[in-house]
Amino acid sequence: MSKIVRFPVTQAPQKLGPKKVRKRKKVNLEDYGQLNLFNQAREIRVISLTQAGNYFEEALRLDEKNDPRAEDFYLLAIKHNQSKSDAYCNLGILKNDTQKSSEAINYLTKCLEIDPRHFEAHYNLANLYSDLGNYPLAKVHYEVAIQIEPEYPNCYFNIGLVLISMKRFNEAISHIKRYMELSPETDHHTATELLNTLTALG
Repeated sequence: MSKIVRFPVTQAPQKLGPKKVRKRKKVNLEDYGQLNLFNQAREIRVISLTQAGNYFEEALRLDEKNDPRAEDFYLLAIKHNQSKSDAYCNLGILKNDTQKSSEAINYLTKCLEIDPRHFEAHYNLANLYSDLGNYPLAKVHYEVAIQIEPEYPNCYFNIGLVLISMKRFNEAISHIKRYMELSPETDHHTATELLNTLTALG
């Protein structure tokens, strides 16, 4: 995580990190009145994800292990039209992790071309623009992310840091307070220090 603002607190605050797209929850058809035809004992045959052709799931598995082959499988998922927007988003994070900002932006914006309301893409683009010092653009993407998922606390903390960098302290206070409302109390130390400092400035 990169420091985005120098501020007179005990430790310079850092924005909260990226959010990758994880495995989507499977629908339980029995919840919709469909019988489970496979609840009796049967022979189970193990098929690898790649053998079954599920490149996105394999990419996630490798990504969780920090295996560099994850990138190849995300690209295969895109090629085979499997969870394309999610694959582009996670590729963007991988590229940002290796300091390849222009490639990261390219992948994240490709994700948004497919799904303009892709929460993780907006959130991660905001983080990336924040790292690059483009605070107005970071602010826009955090605001869109908040519109899509208003209960995700990290958006509020990070946009608070962006607003501090833009010297919009009252707005920063409001967002950091909202972060504290939505996050566990154990995560409030840095936010409390920021609020105390901002209040003293006001």
